[in-house]
Formats: sequence, C-alpha cells, structure tokens
Amino acid sequence: MRPNSLVPAKTLGRLLGITPTNDSEMWRLNMVMHYGQGALAAVIRAVMSYNGVRGPFSDFMFVGIRLLIDQTLENWTGVGALPWTWPVNEQIIDILHKTVFALSTGYFTDRWIQ
Repeated sequence: MRPNSLVPAKTLGRLLGITPTNDSEMWRLNMVMHYGQGALAAVIRAVMSYNGVRGPFSDFMFVGIRLLIDQTLENWTGVGALPWTWPVNEQIIDILHKTVFALSTGYFTDRWIQ
C-alpha cells in the first residue's frame, strides 16, 4: 500500500514560512493544501466554462493545468521532485487522481455555469 504523501503539507509550510511540529499539524496542512489548491484550480475551470470552453476536451486540458499548478508549487518551493524521477506507479496514481478531479470539476462547472 502506498503511504500518504506529505509533499502538499511541506509545500504549504514553505509557502507560509512555517514548519509543522507534529503529525497533527502535518495532516492539517496537507488537507488545507489539497482542498485549497483544488478549490483555486476549480476557479480556472469555472472561467473556462463561463467562456464556452466546455466538454471532454476542456477536461483533458484541465488535467494539464492541474498538474502544472501542483508541480510548479512543489518544485518552486524545493519540496517536490521532478515527475519523471518518480516511480511509475506514483506517476499513474497522481495522474489518475488529477484526471478524476478534472472530470468531476468539469462536469459540475459545465452544468452550473451556463
């Protein structure tokens, strides 16, 4: 089984200039980064829907946008590693996770924003 990644928590910690001191703080930072980054990225997808960029192709584009945001923050802060250095199974998990996020976000934004 794959262990939980602490990269989001460490990335947010670097961005905020704080160092978590225990597992509880790491978990909180992880959740704030996951949900906060997802919510901010969803705004981009909503703008796409508002401007008529809709459907499966825009969802596919959004997967790339989501990966770009994630990797830029992680590597800019020096916390993450370049994706091609990851084990293949972790690359697959990350891309699948972001694809599910992109498809579900696209589904809702395309329907809510007419």
